[in-house]
Amino acid sequence: MKLKLTWLMTLFMALVMQFSYAQEKTVTGTVISEADGLPLPGVNVIVKGTTRGVQTDFDGNYTITASTGETLVFSFVSMKTVEMKVGSSSSINVSMQEDVAALEEVVVVGYSSRDETKVSGAVSVVKAEAIEQVPIASFDQILQGQAPGVQVSAGSGQPGRSARVRIRGNGSINGSNTPLYIVDGIQVGAGDFAALNPNDFENISVLKDASATAQYGSRGANGVIVVTTKKGAFGEKTEFKYRTQYGISKVGNSRFSMMNSQELLNFQRLIGSGLGADKTDAEIAELAQVDTNWEDYFFRTAQTVSHEISMTGGSEKSRYYSSLSYFDQEGISVRSDFKRFTFRNNFESRPNDKTKIGFNSLVAYSIDHGVDSEASVTLQNPYAAVYLASPYDAPYNADGTFATGNGRVGANALENLYDNGREGKQIRFTGSVYAERELFKNISARTDLGVDFTQDNAFRYADPSTHYGSTTTPGNAGFYTESNNYFANITSTTRLVYDNVFADKHSLTAGVYMEYVKTHSRSSGFTGYGINPTLPGVPAGISEGTPDNELIPTVSGSVLERGLFSYFGLVNYDFDGRFGIDASIRRDASSKFADENKWATFYSVAGRWNISNEEFLAGNKTINNLKLRASYGTSGNQDAVADYSESTAYGQTSYNGNTGIAFGRIGNPELKWEVSNQFNVGLDYDLFNYRLSGSVEYYNNKTTDLFVTYNLSQASAGVGSIQANAGSMRNAGFDVSLTGVLVRTDDFQFELNGNFNYNENEILDLGQVNEFEQGTSIIREGLPLGSHYIVGWAGVNPANGQPLYYDLDGNVTNVYSETNSVAKYGSFNPVWTGGFGARVTYKAFELSTLFTFAADYYRFNNQTFFQENPNFAQYNLSTAMLDMWQQPGDITEIQSSDFNREFSSKDIEDASFTKWRNLTIAYNLPQRYIDSIGYISGLRLYAQGQNLYTWTEFTGFDPEDDNNIAQYEYPTPRTFTIGLDVKF
Repeated sequence: MKLKLTWLMTLFMALVMQFSYAQEKTVTGTVISEADGLPLPGVNVIVKGTTRGVQTDFDGNYTITASTGETLVFSFVSMKTVEMKVGSSSSINVSMQEDVAALEEVVVVGYSSRDETKVSGAVSVVKAEAIEQVPIASFDQILQGQAPGVQVSAGSGQPGRSARVRIRGNGSINGSNTPLYIVDGIQVGAGDFAALNPNDFENISVLKDASATAQYGSRGANGVIVVTTKKGAFGEKTEFKYRTQYGISKVGNSRFSMMNSQELLNFQRLIGSGLGADKTDAEIAELAQVDTNWEDYFFRTAQTVSHEISMTGGSEKSRYYSSLSYFDQEGISVRSDFKRFTFRNNFESRPNDKTKIGFNSLVAYSIDHGVDSEASVTLQNPYAAVYLASPYDAPYNADGTFATGNGRVGANALENLYDNGREGKQIRFTGSVYAERELFKNISARTDLGVDFTQDNAFRYADPSTHYGSTTTPGNAGFYTESNNYFANITSTTRLVYDNVFADKHSLTAGVYMEYVKTHSRSSGFTGYGINPTLPGVPAGISEGTPDNELIPTVSGSVLERGLFSYFGLVNYDFDGRFGIDASIRRDASSKFADENKWATFYSVAGRWNISNEEFLAGNKTINNLKLRASYGTSGNQDAVADYSESTAYGQTSYNGNTGIAFGRIGNPELKWEVSNQFNVGLDYDLFNYRLSGSVEYYNNKTTDLFVTYNLSQASAGVGSIQANAGSMRNAGFDVSLTGVLVRTDDFQFELNGNFNYNENEILDLGQVNEFEQGTSIIREGLPLGSHYIVGWAGVNPANGQPLYYDLDGNVTNVYSETNSVAKYGSFNPVWTGGFGARVTYKAFELSTLFTFAADYYRFNNQTFFQENPNFAQYNLSTAMLDMWQQPGDITEIQSSDFNREFSSKDIEDASFTKWRNLTIAYNLPQRYIDSIGYISGLRLYAQGQNLYTWTEFTGFDPEDDNNIAQYEYPTPRTFTIGLDVKF
């Protein structure tokens, strides 16, 4: 009986084991990309409905234990999820397809990242590939034409200079209109991007409406640009990348021509002024033997060189990105250049499922050699001297020294470039540390601490042996000036976030935040005179100042501490992927205001409807994605006033040679924030299997409590004005973006893209007045900001060559009077801005191009005032002056030299432009060749041109600039580069 039971038990166990082996087994396989057949490492392989899962290795292989009948789920970023049922076979190979809809599914929206379909605010994203390897030092200039509603104007072609950036127009009259810049959670300054390497950036999110910006409270009124740097990926094998680039830059063609020696001397004789005034034909012919083209001496073919090596990767519990870069760019002017060395190291560790810790850091060192007096009409500015210098002057004497002297504009400026010096150095550290922990189920806490630190040193000197040094006041013996600036901006943010999904349809994320931003800065500087000729570029060369020699050095300095404390809440709710509501409220306290106005509250609410997720569009083959969204809210601006403006400030003054104290500023304890009230409605769409994508948005932003200036009685107050919150202004318009894939095959793709912004600005209220002048413009209710205000030009009287103008009634008059100034010549802020381009790929080849434009845009061309003015005949003049009126009946726009040249609407030009910004041609080495080489995993060769051509009616250097008056700014160069990227 016992033997029988043993036999039955053995049989039973065998059957059980056989059944078990039939149900559970080891499954292996390989996952590849359908597009190119390459293995996919890091693919998540999970048994559906369980927590059992693995990732594919570097060769795309995986091994997992599963039972017959269970389903394996294969998922990977930017690939369509695949489900495979386990059958009798122990091998399951998978080929994954690219998911076009998921390529840009994650958007950084400030303090968090969101699925693109769940974003309710106005956010434009610029990906890394759009900004990498562009031969421009400052990232803000690279943003040109990349996002609707973002106007970027390069103020200078000098290497390392920042640009003027506006998001949906200007929201303040006297305050800052610059957006807030956030890099990995740290606030950085608008002029700091020359020290950062754009190749380290993963993506850029431009936050444009209240829903996106209100979370930044009093810092977000002008929009926010959020930069996220590269982090690596978990489970990714270490990859190294080496990048190098070499290029040349040249000055573009001028839109005006200057006289040669013969023409200038003859013109001077005609008007009886200048060197040629009393010369005979023979004497003019002799003098014209020297015909200097000063461009040959001031401009050069400049070089750009860059090298970079980066490392990225990760293990199962950590990820990292490190890069080391060198960027060296010469300017097209002699002596100007910019060098940058950067080291970035980002690291994140997740020791368990509930904890995340990490740091992001950047160390940068830059050296900048600039030119003097850029963007001003002084003869020390080389870009004024190169055109105003007389062509009949030679640059050098017979012995090779500079032919300087009074009136010798070209040689004086050239000597200044070569023999005098100007240099700036900056050490920069930007870093942050963070820790995040899941405290309870669905509740996590995080704290971030970051610092943006810079130490700047700059000096400038004039050798006493140079012409400029010999004309220095006091002493006529040169100068040496130096400044040192320390700046630290510390940001601390702590948050508690609840995140949960209810009934598989209700998703709720709610967070409370506390933030503190503290700014410390200190500056000092001095200027000394009477320089020892043997020590021209160091402080030791300064003479000791005494009352007798009057060489008393001047000193300056400042100390500033500024604080902003905030606490705020953010709530995001989603119902079944169809509807969503986002809301925020924030309280800010700023040290800029008096206690009673220190605190301000800002809020936003936004809603969206994902129409394409509704049942009535299920299975629709035309509409892939359709989302309607709207938002309203407020943001603040505190940057219009100086720190501690509620207090009266005093400064030194002099009474009959005696030092005293006087009012420097009258305080106003009633000052408070400017408030931007923002409405936005938008429609996002993807159509025809994602072949046509884009968005259309309308916005209406009204700024209230604008800072305006009230005039005071000088006699009673001692100062002329006081600031108060009294004005309002509106910006309203449209943002439109469109991308169309016209052709998409296995080997060929052709894509067109474009975006534009239409912005209508209007000043609504100015408080106690309805207008006031500001420079060459007028601030007037009912007009846009930046409206030109000038006397109208009516031409030249053909009978006598007299200049004619318009009076206030529109009548022609020969009397020039500033009281006849009118505001009907447009604004220097463009109404239309945008960009458009194309991208073509064919097998291993790529071609992409970008154009940018601005329209309904007018600027003063101050260059023509000097180049077309007989009062300046001692300098070179434009060939336009050869058409000057000379006898009755002459029809011309150049008045007779018998009359003064006045500043009028003649000097206002249409500055609308279209620029061919970039053209890139690239070749990616095919995989079969890479496999044969063996030790590399990718290779890309490319060539590109930057700033290739400009279509415009503007006759100055460049219609695109960051101010309203063209004054011989550093021209934007035309740049050609070749580059190599190697992965290994």
